[in-house]
Amino acid sequence: MEYNQYNQETEPLLNKNDYFLDINDVFEKEKKDKEKSKNQIIPRTCSPSNFFEFLFFCCIDYDLTNKQYELYIRLKDNISILYNKDDIKHEKLLQDFFDNIKDLLPEDDKDEYQIINDSNNNMSSTINTEINDNNLIKKLSKKVGFQNDNPRTDFRAAGLYSLEFMNYFATYHKIELKKILKDKYFYFALTSINLSFYIRLILYLTNFQDFQATLKSNNLEIFSRRQIKHFAEHLEKENTNNDLLYLIISHCLCFVFKKYSNEFEDGKKEENYLKINSIIRLALNCLGETLNNIHKNQNLGDELKQRLDKILLHENRNIKLKIN
Repeated sequence: MEYNQYNQETEPLLNKNDYFLDINDVFEKEKKDKEKSKNQIIPRTCSPSNFFEFLFFCCIDYDLTNKQYELYIRLKDNISILYNKDDIKHEKLLQDFFDNIKDLLPEDDKDEYQIINDSNNNMSSTINTEINDNNLIKKLSKKVGFQNDNPRTDFRAAGLYSLEFMNYFATYHKIELKKILKDKYFYFALTSINLSFYIRLILYLTNFQDFQATLKSNNLEIFSRRQIKHFAEHLEKENTNNDLLYLIISHCLCFVFKKYSNEFEDGKKEENYLKINSIIRLALNCLGETLNNIHKNQNLGDELKQRLDKILLHENRNIKLKIN
């Protein structure tokens, strides 16, 4: 099924006057009649085709405001776009990523970048076919952590928004990314994509109907109603499209890299890769704890970073004790 078709079928209720849902009315219904289950209340209000909205209300508390709900659904739609190699804008975003990191690459890779980029000056700017693909992308893909020389295939799970995050990180976290790219054993691209994918699932920002099984198979749990409520509150407070989500992923990514660096073992490629996945789970659990305990007047990004830094500080102290 094409994304556009799927997106139309799951269009938010708030964009449809004929199915407009006043969430406050739903709150009042539950207060007046606590014996009624959510399944008895919601189907009379939701369109059968609006799977996400039905799932959302079945899983989340009714104490979200209309504004929070609208922002939440908008964010979900923003990050649900699949990567399309035939879309010039998508391909341009991929090219932009490699251009954004050219000054952050290790010296050997910088020289290679310049040589390849010079050879591409006479090529067509269109890079959306395998035959005319940009040589720079092919040459550097594995070096920045993609699985092969065609990075497009890695966006299948997280979609376009994982690439948008990578561009965000390359723009606002240059110092951190420069350190990450120096480590030839750390999979920056795959880690970014996996973090983007799992955070999307645990926050219910997904169209996938079997996402609970996916999380369970990776030893992850869906976030609670309380955690979702707190995230929605901070989403409303920030009101900056995808930036809050990108900031969260950025802090998690930096944490994963630092902890991975502490645990890296020479000659154990497979074990090191598995460590990345286990550290991702730790970072997401820390995000869950942050959302459990955060207050409205606190900054979600700052609170998450502090919690992640505490883990690293405790770990570094233990490392020093072992050395001494």
